[in-house]
Amino acid sequence: MRILVFVIGLLAGGSSSLAALEWPTTEVHLQAALGQKEAAAVFPYRNTGQTPVRILLVTASCRCVAADPVKDVCAPGDSGEIRARFSISGSVGRQVKTIAVTTDEAADRPTVLTLVVDVPQLIEVTPRFLVWEHGSQPEERSAEVVSADPDRMTIDGIRCSNPRFAARLQRDAAGRYRLWVKPDGTQEPASGIVALDVTIAGESRDYPVYVAVK
Repeated sequence: MRILVFVIGLLAGGSSSLAALEWPTTEVHLQAALGQKEAAAVFPYRNTGQTPVRILLVTASCRCVAADPVKDVCAPGDSGEIRARFSISGSVGRQVKTIAVTTDEAADRPTVLTLVVDVPQLIEVTPRFLVWEHGSQPEERSAEVVSADPDRMTIDGIRCSNPRFAARLQRDAAGRYRLWVKPDGTQEPASGIVALDVTIAGESRDYPVYVAVK
């Protein structure tokens, strides 16, 4: 019985060493620059086994990530890599995306690669919600607009989804912006969105400020 167990152990160990991909790292961290459109990462691997390894499938966790192997089959002793590209547009803050790599050596146990990208906040609007209590004074209230790159930021216009709210934009001598909003009254509930049409670092986006009478 001991001999049988020993032989089975050798066979299991031998079969697992026939083909194996080794990954120096399965996680990559990137810091995106202001206005950067795409972040690219490379995940290298090496076949340390004795037989070729075929990559069957590469699946990303998000449609914003494209990932492809440079080769479908990796011979013993050979190296390859998975190249990943993350489309940054519309993303802010820390973005964590995964890529599952399935091979014929372990089709039921894909290797999971992780791409972490820190995307800088282009604009911060504080506060994002302007609220008036029912029956209160319909006074004008404001939100501050701060840019990570004020020299390359312009606010091309503002749009309000509800005509019950009047909005205007103010810019001081230092180039700082402030949005002012005033409801026409507070006796009836109302809500809307004031959109800032912003261009910064060559990228155009709408930044919403939510307004409501409750």
